[in-house]
Amino acid sequence: MTIGELAGRASLAPSAVRFYEKAGVLKAPPRLNGRRSYDESAAHQLTIICFAKATGFSLPEIRVLLHGFPPKTTASARWKKMARTKIAELDVTLARAQAMKSILESMTSCRCRTLEQCASGLARSQRNWRSNTSI
Repeated sequence: MTIGELAGRASLAPSAVRFYEKAGVLKAPPRLNGRRSYDESAAHQLTIICFAKATGFSLPEIRVLLHGFPPKTTASARWKKMARTKIAELDVTLARAQAMKSILESMTSCRCRTLEQCASGLARSQRNWRSNTSI
């Protein structure tokens, strides 16, 4: 199939397909008369790429998922390893977001008349919120 046909099946622009090839996540196909000629496996790879991107995986992580395991590694083993790592990252992100939300919620009861008053109060409590949010 042509790059346009492949891109259409994945609801992507042909430039996105070329980008994934250049990024090393989609294997470059053989050329027929100077044009890329994709087989069905490219459509499967794009499905995996799009799903992985939608669930928060970066291009380097997707490259590992697709090409960074020994060839006989099952899909389930790949997903389990990658998903466990991503879940741990998400747990950290969620904890940080919850801490930030709590801090912002506490700010809704602020009675300061000036930002300078807020700055003084925040400086006194800075150690607490910095340790909870890592910002």
